Amino acid sequence: MAVSVILPKLDEAMRTGRIIKWLKKEGDKVEKGEVIFELETEKVTFEIEAEQAGILSNVKAKAGEMVPVGTTIAFILQPGEKAPEVLEPVGKAQGAVPAESPKITKEAEVKASPVAKKLAKEHNIDLSLVKGTGPGGRITREDVLQAVEEGKAVTPAAVSEKPELAGVEEEVVPLSSMREIIASRMTESFQVPHFYQTIEVDTTELGKAREQLMPFIESKTGIRLTITDLIIKIVAKALEDNPAVNCTFMEGAVKLFKRIDIGLVTAVEGGLVVPVIHQANNKSLAEISQARTELVQKARDRKLSKEEMKGSTFTISNMGMFGIDHFSAIIQPPEAAILAVGRIADRAVVRDGQIVIRPTMNLTMSIDHRVLDGAIAASFLQSVKNYIENPLNLLL
Repeated sequence: MAVSVILPKLDEAMRTGRIIKWLKKEGDKVEKGEVIFELETEKVTFEIEAEQAGILSNVKAKAGEMVPVGTTIAFILQPGEKAPEVLEPVGKAQGAVPAESPKITKEAEVKASPVAKKLAKEHNIDLSLVKGTGPGGRITREDVLQAVEEGKAVTPAAVSEKPELAGVEEEVVPLSSMREIIASRMTESFQVPHFYQTIEVDTTELGKAREQLMPFIESKTGIRLTITDLIIKIVAKALEDNPAVNCTFMEGAVKLFKRIDIGLVTAVEGGLVVPVIHQANNKSLAEISQARTELVQKARDRKLSKEEMKGSTFTISNMGMFGIDHFSAIIQPPEAAILAVGRIADRAVVRDGQIVIRPTMNLTMSIDHRVLDGAIAASFLQSVKNYIENPLNLLL
């Protein structure tokens, strides 16, 4: 029986994906579970497996094309079987954006991960000169970074082109698939009627709590407790106190989530991803710290699974570690709000009529005005402020 090879939807917000490379060509025999092509989304690169054994036929999307989710891009047939007609068009007719035809080079024969190939291209590294340390000699991201650090394996073309670039004052760099999709999603998201609320919080007690808890958490998990871990715990508790914020807009309705799954904006090479800490309100600080550490590392290694990237009901974006005092984030659909966290810094504040120096932090909440109003959002921020300034209240 003919089986359609359909471009899968790997997360709730995904609309399109770029086919990086077909690992099987038209007419090849494939086994069930065998990887047949590599797919790049704005978040990560996936290896897509065959759902059944058979012969790969009627390949309708080329490497480099951006293809809408749900599009039939090929068939797996049995010997003598014919492919059924496909009603939906593929390619430009559905918004696919053909990339430049890939050049056939000796690197095409080298076994390397998609991320390693992308890094090699960015740094003009000849993969045929790089020794792979992955399974079966496959070249990994770390192998390419090592080659970059050692200054080896630079292609001759890169060396010869450098003098020509000496007088160039500007350069046009095409958007990566990740950045292209981020641009599209953020444009779509910003059509939502945002409004913003900012609150300043005193982090004196939060800092003390972290210092006291750090040895215990580290002895239990081997992980150093961070301010971000504490913020995740506090936001989850504040959402329990203010369930109306944990929602999404639906046509003619508001969906209230019963689960509290916190997304954490994470910077990776070429863009941003949002791994999710599921059931954050039911996790201990040690469990949150461990989950956050593992997810951030997976995000940077491009190894996040579909389950680790979907289902968030509220998102946190912390740029304090970059020295940012205050910023406003764009809501991640389909959520109704996102919390932007600035850096902790000593500032002059008034306490009991006296000007004193205290470590403070600015929190800015971006809110979907279709489902939330100022008073509801303000109540949530007050809860967050209360737990930051009185962390012992988390135990009540």
